[in-house]
Amino acid sequence: MKPWKALVVTVSLIVSVAAFGQGSPDPAIGSWTLNVAKSRYQPGPAPQSEQRTYEATADGEIHLTIHLHTADGQSITQETIYRRDGKPHALTNNSNIDSIETFPIKGGAVRTTYFRGGKVVGNMRTSYSKDRKVLTLTQTVIRPSGETEHDVRVYDRQ
Repeated sequence: MKPWKALVVTVSLIVSVAAFGQGSPDPAIGSWTLNVAKSRYQPGPAPQSEQRTYEATADGEIHLTIHLHTADGQSITQETIYRRDGKPHALTNNSNIDSIETFPIKGGAVRTTYFRGGKVVGNMRTSYSKDRKVLTLTQTVIRPSGETEHDVRVYDRQ
């Protein structure tokens, strides 16, 4: 093979491997607004509104900021910086949960385990519509009162 052909083949192979290694962008990245009408809260009540913003950090983590307006009008901001690595990461300003462990599961979905005081208190499954415009969070968590909460939250991409 001529040297220039070998160079073209080598460069093409390197570019292909690099592109494959990058994978598709994380579907969570961006801003999401809760669609209260399509969501279900058991036992409730549903919040007035919620905005979730997922940002990729330079070192491969995800910074999640949640702006929540509760049913009784309180404004709460929760934050976490995490990796989908199955290791615990702190979550601020949540009375039910103080840390999370997150990891990918098949089909592009994500599973999160909730902790309070080092004990498992619930879990969540995150999934996306095929067009990546709808985010659905299905969660079960045991509140500090012992009551079990089961929510199906639907968000629209902004």
